[in-house]
Amino acid sequence: MEGAALMKLIPFLFLFSFVSGKDIPFDVGEILNYDASFSNIKAARGSLKVLDKETVNGVKTYHVQFTAYTKGITDYLFPIDDVIDLWLTEDSLITVRVRTDIHEGKYHKKRNLDLYHDSGYAIAGNDTIPMKSGTHSPYSLFYFFRNQNVSIIDGETLKTIQGKTITPLKVNVEENIQISVPAGDFLCSKVTPERTDKKQFKNKASMFILFSNDDNRYPVKIWLKLKFGALVLELDEIIN
Repeated sequence: MEGAALMKLIPFLFLFSFVSGKDIPFDVGEILNYDASFSNIKAARGSLKVLDKETVNGVKTYHVQFTAYTKGITDYLFPIDDVIDLWLTEDSLITVRVRTDIHEGKYHKKRNLDLYHDSGYAIAGNDTIPMKSGTHSPYSLFYFFRNQNVSIIDGETLKTIQGKTITPLKVNVEENIQISVPAGDFLCSKVTPERTDKKQFKNKASMFILFSNDDNRYPVKIWLKLKFGALVLELDEIIN
């Protein structure tokens, strides 16, 4: 094989290495609701919703949505009202489009991002960013890892894009963690994406996700470290 042809093939081999080959463990209409706390104050809610199947930029996708919002006194002290819409490929849950509407305290930001994996670039607003095929939005990882065999991805690497910044991550996996959340007791695998360049996340943010070890691989607990505190979401209700 010619060297140039091999280099073009490498991103697709990388992408294929992450795909489990199993059926997608959710369908349109699934809603996961979460009790949430911000800085150890239980005064927030969150949800993950599979809204529809849509074609975006010629690609068949799932349209999913993540929301998080504060309530009660926290909504007065430090209101959060985040809505992130994502479009993920039907077969491998790779990010195709992201629309973010972030309200955190006095910080408000809307962003549009389209990813063209075959062409090797993303468009963020009026900017074009070179990227490798298989790059993700960080928020798409709530769904992407549900389609993985987590026992074999420990130590694998991936890249995420947020705004105009592409970040390399190493996937660390801890298995057989028993936890209790409002929705019940679950045996889970903990997936923690960590930077490989030893730099801090923007706004000092990081995350880990605990996925149930059953066929549904629900994101049972999500931990997001933000600049002003940690947002922790625990699964409360499953609607199929």
